[in-house]
Amino acid sequence: MSTVQIPNIVESVKERFDRKFPEAKMLRAHELKKVAHNLFNKSALGKATSLIYLIIALSSIFVYRRFFDINIFFSILLGIMTWFIVTYVLDKTLIKLSGVERILVKINDEEIETSGKKLEEAGISIDNLLN
Repeated sequence: MSTVQIPNIVESVKERFDRKFPEAKMLRAHELKKVAHNLFNKSALGKATSLIYLIIALSSIFVYRRFFDINIFFSILLGIMTWFIVTYVLDKTLIKLSGVERILVKINDEEIETSGKKLEEAGISIDNLLN
């Protein structure tokens, strides 16, 4: 007795497109991360955090110079490195916590599904288009 399993979940347009073009999926994910970062930096919270990062960088220069007795030029270099590290880590964390990236992914997925449905309503088969 052989049983044939029929998939009970209909594959979405986005899933079919992602399976056919994995490079486009990676490119879309990268682009959505960039857009989320830009949107976060343009928000009031993003602008405030940029100022906080600058204060952290400037104060770290004085901390390195004063408490660790490091050369001023090396202190400035370490301050700049501290600024980049703090900015990178906290931006990633705050973007994840704010949910900006998740909202953009959801909106993008809905747009892809809507476009696919419009093409099917116009009589263009998604499967033929992907092949």
